[in-house]
This record gives sequence, C-alpha cells and structure tokens, in this order.
Amino acid sequence: MGQKGFPYVKTRVIRFLKNDANFRMAFMGALLFASLNVIRFYFYVMVGILMIWGAGLFLYKMLYHGRILRVRSRRLICLFLVCALITCLLHLGSNFFVNFYYVCFMGMCFFFFYGIHAGKSRRQCAHEVCRILDFINAATTVMMIAGIVLLALYPKGFSYGGDAFAIYEKRFVGILFNANVTAFYALMAVIACQLLWVIRQYAGVLTVRRRVWYIFSAVINLFSLFITDSNASLMLLILYCCFIAFYVIFKGHKHTFLSMLFRLIALALACVVITVALIGARTLVQQGTSALLSLHKPHTQISTGVTAKPNGKVEIKPDTRPKGGAFGHTNTNIDSGRFTIWRQSMALFREFPLMGIGRANIVDYGKTYLGGLKYADFHNGFITIAVSYGAVGLILFLVLTVTAAKSLLKAVFRYRRENKQDGRVLMYLTAFCTAYVAYSMVEVALLADIAYRVVIFWLLMGLATSYVNSYEHSALLTGDNLPERSRSLHRIAAYHYRLKQKHNT
Repeated sequence: MGQKGFPYVKTRVIRFLKNDANFRMAFMGALLFASLNVIRFYFYVMVGILMIWGAGLFLYKMLYHGRILRVRSRRLICLFLVCALITCLLHLGSNFFVNFYYVCFMGMCFFFFYGIHAGKSRRQCAHEVCRILDFINAATTVMMIAGIVLLALYPKGFSYGGDAFAIYEKRFVGILFNANVTAFYALMAVIACQLLWVIRQYAGVLTVRRRVWYIFSAVINLFSLFITDSNASLMLLILYCCFIAFYVIFKGHKHTFLSMLFRLIALALACVVITVALIGARTLVQQGTSALLSLHKPHTQISTGVTAKPNGKVEIKPDTRPKGGAFGHTNTNIDSGRFTIWRQSMALFREFPLMGIGRANIVDYGKTYLGGLKYADFHNGFITIAVSYGAVGLILFLVLTVTAAKSLLKAVFRYRRENKQDGRVLMYLTAFCTAYVAYSMVEVALLADIAYRVVIFWLLMGLATSYVNSYEHSALLTGDNLPERSRSLHRIAAYHYRLKQKHNT
C-alpha cells in the first residue's frame, strides 16, 4: 500500500470506530446470529471484542463529549450499575470476571441502546433504528425460510453433532437452538415489519416493493411463530395487540362514567376476541402443517449424533427422539416448571436479600444452598434481578421502570394532538415495550441476560424515549396544558433550552 493510502485507510477506520451507529449495528448482528447452532461456540468471544469497542466509545462519546448528561434517568441507571458492581466485589472469589462482564453488558444496554436518544434527534434515531430493523427483518426471514425448508425435507427433524434442527419435541426450532428463541425471533420480525411500514409510510418512502417485502416477511414469520408453539411469545403478541386496542378505545379526551363503563366492556371484549383469534389461528396452522407434513415420506432419517473413534471409524447413534410430525407441547404442566424454580429463587433470595449474589453465581449458589436448580435461570426478569443484585438493585430498577412507563404513557395519549403520525409510531413502540415487560415475567429477558431480545427491547425503548423528548420539547416551547401565569416562566425556560441545544450542537 502506498504512503498516501495508509493514512487514508487509518482515518476511515478511526471514523468507523468512532461512529456509535456502527457499534450498535455490529453488536446487534453478533447477538442476532449468536443463536445459530453453528456459531454459538464463538458467541462470547465476539461479544467480548465488541464490548471492548463499546468501552472505548463510552469513554469518548459519553464521558468526553458529555453525552451521558442527556440520557434520561441517568442517576438511577448509574446507581443501579454501582449496586451491581458492589455485588461483584462482595463475591470477589466467585466468578468475578463473568459478573463484571454482565455489568458491562447492562451498561451497554443502558447507554448505547436505550441512550440512543441522547446523541440524536428523533428523526436521526428513527432513521438508524429503521436500518437495524431492516437488517433484523431480512436476517430473521432468511433464517425462518431455511428452517421451513429443513422441516419440509425432514418432517420429524434431525440432530447433528448434538444440535437439533427443523423440529424438536414436536416444536419448530428451524436452524436455531431453542423453540422459544425461534418464536421470539419470528415475532420480533413481525413487529419490525409493522414499525417499518408505519415509519416509512409517514416519511413518504414506502414503495410498492417494500410493501410486498414486509407482507411476505410478516406472513413467513407469523407462520413460524405459530408452529413453534411458544406460549410466552404468543402471550407477548396478544398483549401487544391488546394495548393497541386499549389505545384505540381510550384515546378520546372526555370520559364520563357511562362512557368509561362502555369502554371497559369494549376493551374486555376486544381482548377476548384477540386472544381467541390468535390461539385459534395457531391451532389451525399447526393442524394444517401437520397434515401436510404427514404426506411427505423422507428417504433417510439423519442420526442424532456422529462420534469419531480413535481408530478413525465413525459411530452413528440412532435417533431416539420423539417421533411424529404433530406440533404441541409434550409437557402437560402449563407453567413448564416455572413455579418450582420461582420457589427456589425465593429461597436463594432469602440467603442474600440485600445485595444479591451476582448473575453468574446463580447456578453455583443454587447447588451450594439448595442442592441444585431445576434450570440455569429463573424464567423471570424481575426475579433474576432480585436474586442477582438484591432488594437494592430491584428497587432501583423498579423505580427506573415506573419512571419510564409514566413518561411513555403520558406522552402516548397526548402526542397524537401534536403530531398524529409520530403519535401512532410512539403508540406501537409503547405497546411493544409494555407487552415485553409482561413477557419478561415468564422469561429471563429483561436485563441480566446477554441475548438479542434484551438488546432489541432497550433499543426500541430508546427510540420511544426520543419521541417522548420531542413531545416534551414541543410542550415546553408552546406552554401547552399550563395555566396562564406559568407560561411566561416556560417561555424563559424554552429560551434557555434553545441556548443549551445550540451550545451542544
């Protein structure tokens, strides 16, 4: 390379690494593909390298440029992270580096994904998130199509090297390692299609080709969601639709007692109809798919594992998994063992109630104090935070959750009067975030879990917060919903706000 070429490449590389949008895309891509069976071994190595990149960006963007001062609820976030760090130090001899790894990951979620609103305007945030959602939708749709093709070729599924493909225990897994993970991927792609449709429709860039692509992707992923037979992801979809119904029914400004009664009855009926319709659709799709798969007779059945012996010969293990192409849970217990692990979690919480034990110590301490846990996690985000970081960490996180929920709900019902288009986008974002918090009560998918579904939640929370900031800025400048005597004070505050924004830019 010539002498003039190297400085140019060096400048381009440094510029690339300084761009936090590139970091978010790379981090999201690494977590998205981490659930593929073929690369799970390299997952922590990839995330570790990206977190080193993120640490440098944090020092440069958040601290040096002062962007941390524009993150909403930054004091609560910092207090929670300090609490988690103290917990790591209290259990210094037990998986300290892994616990510190979890703390760094939570910091990435807070400051780079939720904190996307701190360094960008609402339009810039929406533009970047649309790029990420396009990538997620395309990648997930390809994954689901590959899984459906394997399911058509091998209706009973197969395993290779200890990993299940296509179908496992009468649940569609595709090319991912778990049916619940496959279901969330598919559901997130469906919601991404809806968000992309609405945002780009209002931006005037929703072409016919994009409409066809979003419809095709939504159908493929919704079909995949149904045949995974995941109750948790279906519950997330039901709650998402129910919140939209709640918004549509209660978005009026005046509510008398009689109108409130009728609205409550209408909401209850809407929720029942949505629940019955989605469960019924899932049952029909599963029965129809099972009927189609029963017509196909595969030529060979791939073994459950291939083991190489020292003499060079290969031992093929027989397929001992459940046969049959029908979909549905083989576990007759509706809670899937969650009540048992929740009781175990409370017993472990009582041993360290104040500061917790650290996320990485759950399995080891479960063996020490309880004789072992049924699962490696508690399938509940709030319980996981309580056991990992104690009552102090849980209280701080609950205050953060209530604060964010209050600002979102306040803005979502008032923003429509300011801008109907942005108000609708904010409504969909709030619906997802609200439903996701309920979903995290049956899955460890809220914060203390290094996974794609955790990061996408905080990214969409950050986008929703950018809309809230835009609404509050508009209300500050206009003095809406304020008494006349306070509007002069808000004009003065608006003037200082504009000076501050000009100084920051």
